[in-house]
Amino acid sequence: AVVVQEAVSHDAVMQAVRAGAAASGLLKDVVLFDVYRPKTDGMGGVASGEKSLAIRLHLHAADATLHDEQIEHVVHAVLASLAERVQARLR
Repeated sequence: AVVVQEAVSHDAVMQAVRAGAAASGLLKDVVLFDVYRPKTDGMGGVASGEKSLAIRLHLHAADATLHDEQIEHVVHAVLASLAERVQARLR
């Protein structure tokens, strides 16, 4: 899950994820499956004016089994892209 400002759109988040994973060629699908908005400021590490987005990455290589290092590389690239493009932080 990542935390972004409330004004950040779903489309902007999905574009940032796809841009981060593009070089790997392993991203087959990305799904936003939960949005959390705290009732109390700071609850769950999410401040007022922010939301937490739970995102599922579906990675796949047609010719081989993925190794932890490959998966971690894609996840780090996606997180870097999210931080740069929509100022997201890991929850």
